[in-house]
Amino acid sequence: MRNFVKMAVLAAFAVVGLSGAARAADECTAAQGLVDKAIAHYKAVGKEKSYADFMDKGNKDWVNGELYVIVATMDGIFKAHAINPKLIDNPDLPGLKDVNGVLIIQEMIKAGKSGPAGAWAKYTWTHPETKKLAPKQTWVKANGDLLFMAGCYPGA
Repeated sequence: MRNFVKMAVLAAFAVVGLSGAARAADECTAAQGLVDKAIAHYKAVGKEKSYADFMDKGNKDWVNGELYVIVATMDGIFKAHAINPKLIDNPDLPGLKDVNGVLIIQEMIKAGKSGPAGAWAKYTWTHPETKKLAPKQTWVKANGDLLFMAGCYPGA
C-alpha cells in the first residue's frame, strides 16, 4: 500500500511538471503566432495604427500578460514595446547584455536576419513571476526593414 501511495504522489508530480512544460511550449508557439499576426496587422493598417495597437496595454490582441509584440529597426532600436515604453528609441539598447554577457539585442538582430522563416534569440532574463533569472527566448521575424518579436520562457 505504501508503494502505491509513493507511486501516486510521483505520478502527480510528473503530471504537474509536464503540464508546466506543455504550458511553456504553448506560450512559445503563441509567441510565434503573435509575430505573424503582428506582421499581417502592420501590412494591413500601416505603421502608425499598428504601433498604437501594439502599445495599447488594454488590447488583449497585442498585450496579453507576458505575451506582447516588440517592433525594432534592423539596428536594434525599439519602435514599439508596450510593457516598457522607455526602451523605445533608446540608442543604448543594442549594447544590452544579459548576466552571461550575451548581447541580447544583437542576438535578436542576428535571429531576424537569419532568414525569412524567423528564428529564436536566446538569452537569460528575470522571469516576471518567479523574479529569478531564467532562460528566455524571443521569436524574431523580419518584415522589410523592421524586426517583429515576441518572447517566452521555455523552461517555465
